[in-house]
Amino acid sequence: MPPRRGGGRRTRRSEEESRAGSDDDAQVEDVTRQIGGMELVLARFQRTNPPTLADTEGGARAEAWLVQMEELFDTLEYAPEKRLKLAVLQLRDDAQRWWRSTSRMLRDSGTMLTWDVFCEAFRRLRRGLFRWRSCLIPWSMLQKRD
Repeated sequence: MPPRRGGGRRTRRSEEESRAGSDDDAQVEDVTRQIGGMELVLARFQRTNPPTLADTEGGARAEAWLVQMEELFDTLEYAPEKRLKLAVLQLRDDAQRWWRSTSRMLRDSGTMLTWDVFCEAFRRLRRGLFRWRSCLIPWSMLQKRD
């Protein structure tokens, strides 16, 4: 008896469905790895008992916080994108409100938020060019001058 027609189509369709399922599985595994990786980074970071920065801690204490965070990140060998996320988690009260406002303004101006941008904004804050409570900072103040 000759082979049935259409049997090959089912096989091709099954192969396509299998490939599509494999692609989905690979994407799910990749996202799971990324989430798991960030959870490990966060757990490791929290074990170091990192300092926080609140609204009443200005001046030299704020600069000391940033220096301590940079030393911690260097020791743990964190990439700049992780540094920004982890540092922001350590801000409290007015310091947190300052960064929310500043980051929103920077994003609206098309600036990519990086660790370097955070440090520059923070150091300008430290030098008294603006204060925690006056959260609106013109982007021109954050740009490096040649």
